Amino acid sequence: MIKEERVIIENDINIGATIAYQDKERKRPLVLLIMGTGSLDRDGNGFGFKSNLYKELSDMFVEMGYVCVRYDKRGTHESTGDGKISGLSDLVNDAANVIYYAKKLDYVDEEKIVVCGHSEGSMIATLLTKNKDLDLKGIILLSGAVTSLKDAMLYQNYLVLEQVKDMKGILGWYLRKVLNKVDVEKQVSDLYEKAEKTDKPRYFYRGAFLSTKYIKEHNALTKKDYIDLLKKYKGKVLAITGKSDVQADYRVLEEISNMDGITIYTPEQVNHVLRDVDGESNIMNFKKEYKLSFKKPISSKIKDSIKEWESKL
Repeated sequence: MIKEERVIIENDINIGATIAYQDKERKRPLVLLIMGTGSLDRDGNGFGFKSNLYKELSDMFVEMGYVCVRYDKRGTHESTGDGKISGLSDLVNDAANVIYYAKKLDYVDEEKIVVCGHSEGSMIATLLTKNKDLDLKGIILLSGAVTSLKDAMLYQNYLVLEQVKDMKGILGWYLRKVLNKVDVEKQVSDLYEKAEKTDKPRYFYRGAFLSTKYIKEHNALTKKDYIDLLKKYKGKVLAITGKSDVQADYRVLEEISNMDGITIYTPEQVNHVLRDVDGESNIMNFKKEYKLSFKKPISSKIKDSIKEWESKL
């Protein structure tokens, strides 16, 4: 039976978290779940968006014998701090502080800590490997391994260009007229260049205010930086990106496939939110696809690959 406790972890900010476990009778290994971008809660839910992604992952890890912690990002739900001006480094520090808290729990085996990051959480999990004090046994990178934020944005825009080629009707004709590779690349570059030029904590770009620190810190990291971190990391790595993922490019995993201690998996017909899909995914309708796929549990391909990897940890 899975038990859960909601706690507030006090540090420079307060972090609202849920600790899930089977019992407290003995020390068990720990998994920390790190979510992707956005303001979803620790379960993976928000207004009009109910995935239960992180709740379902948590249940799986607890059933595997782990204590699992998932938490709200700073400035959302039960976590304090100003998420509107925070940076990537703040998100990394928050994750580290949750681990420090969990390692002090009597029923957590501090010598076996695993971090599982999804989407941007994969970037944060990779950056955590620089912190030797955490002594991470392994990291699981779901739907975002070895990808910088800029690379992800370009990949998504390139998919749009490809998919509008076959779009029918007036909308397809119009999009083919106004969209081109040079312009979409300039839009992405402008987003980062504008951040580098401002001294304000937030800046306005294409209808939205963005955190200058957040964009600058992401801009300072390339795919090569993430690959280099994985080369230096002494623990085990599992990197999974589905071939139907329209937000992260599964093909980049080949660049780390021959590294010691790294296992990659690119399952067919699995999307960014780890669900099985029928047919071809379309980035133009990905939100609709996600909502339909939330009727299904996380793909058994994902769960089975995690369990197999963990059994050898």
